Amino acid sequence: MIEFQSTTSTNDEARALIKSGQAQDGLVVLAHQQTRGRGRRGREWVSPPGNLHCSLILDVSLRRAQAAQLGFVAAVALVDALRMLLPTPTFSCKWPNDVLANTRKVAGMLLEADGPQWLVLGLGVDVAQSPPADMIERPATSLNELGYAGDVRAVLDGFYQQMMPLVGQWRQSGFAGIRDAWKDRAYGIGGPIKVRLDQETFDGLFVDLDSDGAMLVTDNKGNDRKVLAGDVFMGGMSASSH
Repeated sequence: MIEFQSTTSTNDEARALIKSGQAQDGLVVLAHQQTRGRGRRGREWVSPPGNLHCSLILDVSLRRAQAAQLGFVAAVALVDALRMLLPTPTFSCKWPNDVLANTRKVAGMLLEADGPQWLVLGLGVDVAQSPPADMIERPATSLNELGYAGDVRAVLDGFYQQMMPLVGQWRQSGFAGIRDAWKDRAYGIGGPIKVRLDQETFDGLFVDLDSDGAMLVTDNKGNDRKVLAGDVFMGGMSASSH
């Protein structure tokens, strides 16, 4: 692991390691604070001290075209790790790459490909504090608010111990088992949903997760639609990153 007291973004540091030829599969870059953390779709990720800000470098050369599926792998790993650390809240996966605690967002991820071999998976977990309400679109929480008395390192260690075996499973057997595990931990499947795309917003029903990780939605006009990217709202909650 490479550790920083403060940096712009752990994803930036990870990509610099790749560029300089120092990347290793499974290498973690950790920062106690980020000054320019970012989430999905270019949004700012609030990154104060006391929260977990890290990036994981993964070799995806065997499944480069399916590398985005590692976001689902990571969500399953994090949910399982958090359930072991803090059994009382209900932790769940939310499409495409968030983790919820009692329906409030507690973590998000950002995947960035770097050439034909490497993927950088950025992970942010609100351990000590959640973002101010005026900086986010929907309710968030922190592990401390839920009663967690441990530190950032325990969250990271728990995640890593769950993550790497699942990455091995994904490399060897593909997405099917991961998809089933994600669905078992998912929030909102079978319920109403609002999907906001770049050029369109529509309502419908979240039907399933397809074999590639796309969201399958039946819209209110009865059309079956496949959503590959966008913001989703379930029961008034947004999937945008903070």
